[in-house]
Amino acid sequence: MSNPNPVHSSTNLFRRLSWQTSISISVRIADGETGSGTGADRYFIQAPRYSYLPLLIPEIRDNLVELALDEKQLGEVDEKDWWLEEEVDDEPGGFAGQGACRWHWPIDLISLYSYISRPRPIPLTSTSIASSSSSSSISVEPKQLRLLLHFSKPPSDKLLMPNNIETCKNQWLNQIKEADFVRWRNTNKVTSLRKTDLDNGWDGIMQDDYDLYLRMAARVLPLPLLPPAGSNLTSPNPSRPPSTDPSGSNVKPESAYSTRAIPLKIYLPDNAPVIQEVIPPLGTDGIPTTILAALHQYLSLLFPTRSKDPYSMAFPIVQGILIPPESELAWLSACMCGADGWLRIGICLRAN
Repeated sequence: MSNPNPVHSSTNLFRRLSWQTSISISVRIADGETGSGTGADRYFIQAPRYSYLPLLIPEIRDNLVELALDEKQLGEVDEKDWWLEEEVDDEPGGFAGQGACRWHWPIDLISLYSYISRPRPIPLTSTSIASSSSSSSISVEPKQLRLLLHFSKPPSDKLLMPNNIETCKNQWLNQIKEADFVRWRNTNKVTSLRKTDLDNGWDGIMQDDYDLYLRMAARVLPLPLLPPAGSNLTSPNPSRPPSTDPSGSNVKPESAYSTRAIPLKIYLPDNAPVIQEVIPPLGTDGIPTTILAALHQYLSLLFPTRSKDPYSMAFPIVQGILIPPESELAWLSACMCGADGWLRIGICLRAN
């Protein structure tokens, strides 16, 4: 039996590890709503990072709402009118919160906005923990997403989408196509998939089944294959796959380093506009683009080039993890992107 491809194996390992991470969520019935203050008005969930809030509604109803409300009160509330918002943090020093949580956002994105809403100490890495002389000096900050549940008057202007699963599926598919277009200037990889493949991708999210999701993702997400020596990839616009580029290319189309650009969005605190630029995986010199290089270019005031400590004022977070400055964007986009193919980087200001 032949040995498995090491690139496939390592990529699958990191993708699976990312998939298996979860987010601790506390859901409390909002003050003034029916059932609040009863002593049974809070529920804790360990939710899959790639999931969506509408997928949690049945669990919230069974384990929170039906315990806090009597039969008459249950008959008066309609799930169509339910909505969730981030619980206000009264501690000083924070930025504007995200308010109502959008149904079509993955939970990881909602958690990311919550995390960067205030300056924080830079997270400890395994190296810094191991080198610490005193374990008592190590404090791990809890990362819990605290949400308030409302039963009426949903702010449609902020939610944008209704809280149904079909809407989430359509938005997920749109994001998959958009990410594919950013990579290749077309959506051929996604549109050529069979309906069964796309259904497998969404069913994997719904059922928290990585292997089922991979049946779709393996056909869409490129692998972090380094370009072969001598490849002509020194222009700011790397070649597209041979199937869409008549001139051909020396790089296999499944390589994340041969894409036109990285499907990347950078999120800032205080509801600042999202940064989405055309960032190629390789620079004009053929060197892979690192996360620090991108931050130097687009957020130079927070990440000055002459600073000895690259994260002296702020630091990047991907899926709740501090990303080393030398990390290559092509590798991150192949191994740590969301279930919709987008690499999301949150910028958190550093507290002293």
